[in-house]
Amino acid sequence: MEGIPSERPVTGQKSKQKSQRYETLKLIVILSASMLTIMGSAAVAPALPEMLEFFTDVPDAGLLVSMVVTLPALGIIISSPFIGILADKYSRKNMLMIALAIFAIIGATGAVLNSLYLILAFRVLLGIGIAGMTICATALLADNYSGAELKKKIGLQSACMGFGAVILEVAGGALADISWHAPFYIYLIALLIIPGAFISIKDSKKDSPQGQNEHKHVDIQGKQKQLPLKSIALIYVATFTLMVLFFSVPTKLPFVLDEKGITSALIIGALISIPGLFGTVGALGQIKVSGYLNEMKTNLLFFMIMGAGVFILSIAPDMLTLIAGLIIAGTAFGIINTTNLSWLGRIAPEKSRGKIFSGFTTVLFLGQLASPIIIQPILKTGTLYDAYAFLGIGGIVLGLVFGIVNMMGIIDQAPVISEHPARVENN
Repeated sequence: MEGIPSERPVTGQKSKQKSQRYETLKLIVILSASMLTIMGSAAVAPALPEMLEFFTDVPDAGLLVSMVVTLPALGIIISSPFIGILADKYSRKNMLMIALAIFAIIGATGAVLNSLYLILAFRVLLGIGIAGMTICATALLADNYSGAELKKKIGLQSACMGFGAVILEVAGGALADISWHAPFYIYLIALLIIPGAFISIKDSKKDSPQGQNEHKHVDIQGKQKQLPLKSIALIYVATFTLMVLFFSVPTKLPFVLDEKGITSALIIGALISIPGLFGTVGALGQIKVSGYLNEMKTNLLFFMIMGAGVFILSIAPDMLTLIAGLIIAGTAFGIINTTNLSWLGRIAPEKSRGKIFSGFTTVLFLGQLASPIIIQPILKTGTLYDAYAFLGIGGIVLGLVFGIVNMMGIIDQAPVISEHPARVENN
């Protein structure tokens, strides 16, 4: 396919163009699926105040309504290890299509249900679809790209996740002004991605001769080197903390805004989408940051910045200051998440990618699930402002932990090379 036979140049050119179109479609499909993953469960966040009013007679309604956003993480945590094993053994393409169908059909059930407990039960099942989409989309990127190209594509993936947050939350806010049921229809968007996945995606890049050539060196390295467990563990800890901080915004900020007299679901949706919007900016800018800072130093600096942004939410005297805190936190989130995802993609051996990314997905959504649970004890003795202060300090402390680990040299780092494939590390 790379060469064009001299006796049939026109046919060869058409074949090459067709192949390029399928490659473009494949990337669009993977990025589109990624858009729905992290913030897919938060699409209904703008409707939380109205849902709380509707279910006010349900015991512990405040906590349970918040869990509408975060409970899909339970399904993700339970199903991710199994999905990771299946993704390594069977067709990632077919699993992605099944996950998209589950996401659409199960996600939309909330549009017709009036029982909070039933809604929560289906939100757990929604997690299976989100887990499959997250694991398969990221593994497919690692299958098809390597080195600096993989870093760029993961930057695009993270940017699409942030952009998806903006679209889903603003759309959710607009629909929530109609009724709290309406935002659940957003999940049906996933059905539009399935035909493109069927047409464009192969099970693995190793199916093609070009893929075999590009990944040969990486595969050999992966067999010769030990699994970098220390790096993977640190990435998992960072990801968990990152999501606890990030998901404090869609789960609790609507109630802060309600206290400030902002009751329009559309405005609430627009405000809580700010971190996702600037997460996109951070994700796109991470490729530049990686040219100056390695992964450890990036986590050190930007966890401290994100912690400061979250802390601002606890002391913001006016709306402009609050928005500034959201912008700071969102930008840092985009940089950290993209850095750690590309770090994991770089060090994960091909034969273990499904399992490694399933672990990443588990801690990603475990942090999402734990966010309101961690905040809840603080609310019994304090306020939401105290909770944001606590979380902000926690983010700053984790940044300092990265600094200590970096100084002690516990984890070896690849050299900072922004435009070339980075070597695989030992730790």
